[in-house]
Amino acid sequence: MSDGVYTVEKGGEIIARLKSLIWVRLAEPGVYLVCGEEDGEGVLVDGEIYHVRGCAFLPGKETVKLDYIEN
Repeated sequence: MSDGVYTVEKGGEIIARLKSLIWVRLAEPGVYLVCGEEDGEGVLVDGEIYHVRGCAFLPGKETVKLDYIEN
């Protein structure tokens, strides 16, 4: 298994490089739960929740693009 890193891009700029992602989903207005990628709608980055492009809309959250780079 190769070692890699996830990049989190917002507005064309990489805002984070992470070894793993913490996925979240909206359970009810204002309540987010940690979940697996298959149920995820957003990711937690440095204490902030971001909507992931291509996932269900998260009201009031900025959208990011994820990429995985293998080393």
